[in-house]
Amino acid sequence: MSSAIAETHPLTRLTSDNSQVVAQATNGVLKSTKGKFFEASCNEEIAFDTEVIDLNKDGTPEVFTNYYGTCIGGAAGVQVDLYIKNNAGKWIAQFGFPGTYSILKTRNKGYPDIEIGGPGSCFPIWRWNGAQYDIYKKCER
Repeated sequence: MSSAIAETHPLTRLTSDNSQVVAQATNGVLKSTKGKFFEASCNEEIAFDTEVIDLNKDGTPEVFTNYYGTCIGGAAGVQVDLYIKNNAGKWIAQFGFPGTYSILKTRNKGYPDIEIGGPGSCFPIWRWNGAQYDIYKKCER
């Protein structure tokens, strides 16, 4: 499963040393842009891939991570996270729950809205509030 970018113009995909950016963003948990790592809570190796991208077009990368498998991805089969560097230079994780992401055309405060997909027919939308992504459109239960 990979992201579906719904923008009419491509976002900037950064191509410098993405492995180094991923390692910094994940505090060394991931050391490359794709591979496997051992997850102690599952007692197994988890496959992952990443996308280093400039969501707000400021020249600073953001990092999406996808962890595959039902152990941490639940029924969706994948857990998504997004790392954004704050003004103090610290990487902050934004999601960390099962689902897949789609980057939408709509924007708020410089960042695109992000839809989180998974099982079912309603997919919530998260919106940047100036400091972090917050739920913007919830799904009714």
